[in-house]
Amino acid sequence: MPDTLSEILTPEELAALLRVTPAWIHEKVRRRAQNPLPALRIGRYIRFRRSDVIAWLDGTRAPAKKRRR
Repeated sequence: MPDTLSEILTPEELAALLRVTPAWIHEKVRRRAQNPLPALRIGRYIRFRRSDVIAWLDGTRAPAKKRRR
């Protein structure tokens, strides 16, 4: 059984994982953002479940374009 706490990420850890800036992460968490990142709000802190983020990424994948022959 995986340690569920090791799957919890801070905004900085998630930014490093996705290779984006922490500011981008904070912007994607805002309620007015289109397709916001799934986040856990613990008081004033924001945390992310790795599995939720992976599912979010899979859902945002653009369909492959068909090549013309």
